[in-house]
Amino acid sequence: MKSAMGQFQQSGMWAQVKEVDGWESLRVVATIEHNIVGGFQILWRKTRFGRIGYVSKGPVAVPEKQNLIEMLVILMREQALRNKILALLVQPPDDSRMTSDILDCHHFIRSNPLGVIETTLLVDVSHGEEFLDKRMSRKRRKNVRLAEKYGVTIREGTEHDIGLFFDLMCATCQRQGVKPNPPTEKSLRKLWLTFSRHNCLRVTFAEYNQEVIAGVINIVFGAKVNMWKKGWNFKYPDCRPNDLLFYETLHWACSNKFNNCDCIAFDRSIADAMQIGQPLSDIQQKSLHIFNLQFGGIPKLLPPARIWIANPLLRLFYEKVFARLAFFRDLSGSFLTGSQ
Repeated sequence: MKSAMGQFQQSGMWAQVKEVDGWESLRVVATIEHNIVGGFQILWRKTRFGRIGYVSKGPVAVPEKQNLIEMLVILMREQALRNKILALLVQPPDDSRMTSDILDCHHFIRSNPLGVIETTLLVDVSHGEEFLDKRMSRKRRKNVRLAEKYGVTIREGTEHDIGLFFDLMCATCQRQGVKPNPPTEKSLRKLWLTFSRHNCLRVTFAEYNQEVIAGVINIVFGAKVNMWKKGWNFKYPDCRPNDLLFYETLHWACSNKFNNCDCIAFDRSIADAMQIGQPLSDIQQKSLHIFNLQFGGIPKLLPPARIWIANPLLRLFYEKVFARLAFFRDLSGSFLTGSQ
């Protein structure tokens, strides 16, 4: 089934990639009179607490009618029970109109223990290169010209470059004080082997003096280029390698007739401030997210994550206690990390 609502997280390719990190998958396809009208993919794995499941960017319904969505929500619960999944985390597709009432009615609690991304930044690349450049800030365009003047070049990577990209990504993660995700080079290599086979992956590197200093992995799916992971070894910052890398990705997407580039994540407080026309604070203006914003992106609020717990008593306890405690993210993150 092809749908504008479908995203790579609901693909069989993504399920294959997540197998490396210990996730198993089950897929359900819904039909009416032999026509496919929707479905979903559950990733699940065993933990010391039991089986935990995750539906990322699902369920997908075509068309998104209330009765069809409700049928899929009921099917998700039934499949979770049938497969002895104790807790199921769900985040609907980015453009879904699925209402909170439907999920509330079926006991999905508004909670995000996994820290699922609920805000992103989209850059419209569908109106041509001139339009694209005009939406960029003067600073970003100047830095692109500087990078070209200094001799920074962009090249596409191959399977042999996966280890190189993983090192760049780890350097960035270390500087930002976060764990790399995917956690191993093996996981990243599986991504390459799975997605590149279907022309759904593009890796590019910025080089200076024949040395690779930055890179980006793009997952290409539907009409969108997902700027999934980035890496930089923090060498030669004055040469502006990341500006040129980002610029080249946007122009590649534009010339290949995609609609949007998705930066995957964005600061929610900045998005909220922009939505109401509130000036950004000094801290917000120094955020790493401003770099992406200055390339002409527009923040997008995503559907919130919700969790369903099979045991009614535990569900009630979770809703009244744990869902209101900030530290629960750390508690549950210990066995859910790595599913995005």
